[in-house]
Amino acid sequence: FSILHSSHLNAKKDADTEPPQYKPTLVNQSINTPIVVPDGQHASEKGVSLDENVPKSNIMYALFTVVTMFMASTLLVIGSGPGAWRYYLAGGICATISHSFTTPIDVIKTRQQVDESLKDLGLIKSGMKIVKDDGSLNALVAGLGPTTFGYLFEGALKFGIYEVLKPAIKSILARLATITSMSYLNSKILALLISGSVAGTVASIALCPMEALRIRLVAKPEFAARGWVNGGLTMIENEGIRGLSKGLSAMMSKQVPYTITKNVSFDLLTTAAYSVARTCGYMITKEMKIFIPLVSAMVASVLSCISSQPGDMLLSVVNAQEGDRRTRDFAKDILKNNGFRGFFTGMR
Repeated sequence: FSILHSSHLNAKKDADTEPPQYKPTLVNQSINTPIVVPDGQHASEKGVSLDENVPKSNIMYALFTVVTMFMASTLLVIGSGPGAWRYYLAGGICATISHSFTTPIDVIKTRQQVDESLKDLGLIKSGMKIVKDDGSLNALVAGLGPTTFGYLFEGALKFGIYEVLKPAIKSILARLATITSMSYLNSKILALLISGSVAGTVASIALCPMEALRIRLVAKPEFAARGWVNGGLTMIENEGIRGLSKGLSAMMSKQVPYTITKNVSFDLLTTAAYSVARTCGYMITKEMKIFIPLVSAMVASVLSCISSQPGDMLLSVVNAQEGDRRTRDFAKDILKNNGFRGFFTGMR
């Protein structure tokens, strides 16, 4: 009896000191992969809410970055010369409207790139599955905030810098061709390519933080639960400022080819179309001035989507999860698992 009584007391003591139970509450690393969190632990430790304070140094650094971006953009517009503000304004407005309007399509594309269960589904079926799994149509507008804000800067810088640089680069190349006796340097296409490269690089730097946040909000819906601003602060809390810039190389592999293809092909297509129209004896009417740029823009958009798709795929997988893996590591994984075709997931 004494032995049984002692055993009972020990069992009761063990029960009283039993560690807290674990329960699956969050999502980690990939879509629909459950992780466990101890009872009493704040979800903010895994990046869902902000019950704990984000370090003030990170918040101040983020605010400093935003203010610096505004000031640098303002100085750039002023320094670009009289009337150049029109390029920046038009580019910013058009980019933010076009990308915000197509947010649902972008959400589906990004989810297809990071979620294996959606990879082989079409646009409509993927959209229906996302809404069903997430339980709301709001899932299709995840990341709208950073998209609107980010592409306002991206479009302004991309189109503004491109238009301002075109005549300057062309003039520099003409002088170099004269000095070096290398006539091939005096090339309109070369000037456009250089202008597009510079504009795409600057746009990549400006867009990178907002695009990193957008992808995380889409890939991990729990980040969007309390709004995109809190989602961004959560990323800063967990990963520091580096979390918003780690995909810069992937961003440039997308944005630079995109900018070059889109802007340069648009210029060349419109120039060729006007030349053909004049050669055929057509009058350049107001209607034609709308029709030719519109068709050229549509063709340029398709071409730029194709040229930037490999970089877009890399950007999605790099920013979809936490960690210190490099862009080239993700590229190797894509090639190993799906071949070169894997870089074009979600293009349709």
